[in-house]
Amino acid sequence: MADTQPAEERKCQTCSKAESEKPSTTLRACARCKDTFYCSKDCQAKNWDAHKSNCKRPNYMLKFHLCPDEISDPEVTRTLSVPATATFAALHEALQISFGWANTHAYDFAWHDPDYEEPDFDIADYIRSTMEPKKRDSPRQFVMRISEKEVPGMFMMKVDKMHEERLRKHPRTKEKVAENTKLFQVLDDAEYTDKSMEYMYDFGDGWQHTITIEGRAKPSDHIVCIDGSGHGVAEDVKRDGWAELKEAYRTQNPNREQKEKRRWFERQASNADPRGLGSGREHEWSKDSVNQRLAARGL
Repeated sequence: MADTQPAEERKCQTCSKAESEKPSTTLRACARCKDTFYCSKDCQAKNWDAHKSNCKRPNYMLKFHLCPDEISDPEVTRTLSVPATATFAALHEALQISFGWANTHAYDFAWHDPDYEEPDFDIADYIRSTMEPKKRDSPRQFVMRISEKEVPGMFMMKVDKMHEERLRKHPRTKEKVAENTKLFQVLDDAEYTDKSMEYMYDFGDGWQHTITIEGRAKPSDHIVCIDGSGHGVAEDVKRDGWAELKEAYRTQNPNREQKEKRRWFERQASNADPRGLGSGREHEWSKDSVNQRLAARGL
């Protein structure tokens, strides 16, 4: 978040010293709210009792871009203003609403290991990796993962949790629980600020959302969608299947298979849309509708 006061107008909250005074005074922002300035630790300590009730961490403005290398025309993105004290579990719920997912699969947030190199695909290695735990000296894809708390019986219907998630686990990857981890505990940590981030939903189909911190915003109590593009993608259609589904709606004379794809999306998909994607609806999404649903969920 940009400082709210130009440097020449900043003054110490306690003693009113300004940076423009001579000898020059260096003011430092409060580490939590970033919006109140002090010339010394003594001045900050003196003002803490008066300041602490209004001292809130600024929101994060986070842009989520769904499969940017594969999904285009249109791109599917959402940008959220999220309280720094929100948990990653709450952020997951907000993303399910914002992108129109059905919340029927497992998920995680992950921070990439910059030294990782994608190995050449081998079907035997892939099968073995889904059945056996990774070795400590094997390549590590992520430095940290945040995923939902495991509850006995909870993932019986989430096959991707039982199999494909093994590809993302590693003995040298730090693991945290989404319900117990707040955004600022990670996003303010210098260990992770230079690492690329992603939100993965459905490990089987691999709905990867890249995460970009667009800035900071005034603190709020709720998550708010502030920008976006593209209609939410159909669940379980797979990434190449989304392009095929859009093409089924674009053609003026759909064949039998394309008609079946349309019917499936309008009636049977987990996040079905009865209106389909005709007449350019692949570009439609409603910020107001998203925010209404976020508010109704108490997020």
